[in-house]
Amino acid sequence: MQRLARDEVSQRVTEALTLVELEGYAERYPHQLSGGQCQRVALARSLIVRPRLLLLDEPLSALDARIRRHLREQIRAIQQELGLTTVFVTHDQEEALTLSDRIVLMREGRIVQSGDAETLYTAPVDVFAAGFIGNYNLLEADQASRLFGQTFKTQVAIRPEAIRLSGAGGIPGRIVGHSLLGNVIRYRIATEACELNVDVLNHGPEALHSNGTAVTLAVNSDSLREVA
Repeated sequence: MQRLARDEVSQRVTEALTLVELEGYAERYPHQLSGGQCQRVALARSLIVRPRLLLLDEPLSALDARIRRHLREQIRAIQQELGLTTVFVTHDQEEALTLSDRIVLMREGRIVQSGDAETLYTAPVDVFAAGFIGNYNLLEADQASRLFGQTFKTQVAIRPEAIRLSGAGGIPGRIVGHSLLGNVIRYRIATEACELNVDVLNHGPEALHSNGTAVTLAVNSDSLREVA
């Protein structure tokens, strides 16, 4: 920054503060800022020098949901515009899936799985990967064998949205609970073998199934993932 003209420095500062929604805070001292605002300033300082490699270690963790979503989109846009290689450390699966070209999933300092977001989401290599990416239902081998009528030797993972509420001829179950997740309703459904989470689109109160309702479930065999 010392080699830049004063006008260029001023412009970059203004752009960075606008990016993190702190336009009116340029004259504030650190003790006059909240914890979240301080973290946004730190992010702006990282971006203002336009580095060739940017390392961000959970930069959005202390921010409220609205600001976090906005900054996530802006970081992605800046990264693509500048062709900036960015290493983004996060424990938030949504951040990992939406921000990355490539995800490296680590556990205790070791790489568990790496690949693009689609691969990690649809094809986890083990129980840890399934638990971090995708909110999978994890079934023991004997549970899956009973439920799907085929033999499994390891645990089986299946995503909640891969299970459909169907008509006759599916797996019988009963709704024992539900949660509203915005545009998705997550049902907890008890079957003879286990309890499953099932995600369906929220079409309004009139389409909501009440607790105790008997249902049948349909599952495409391609959605079943054996994991160790």
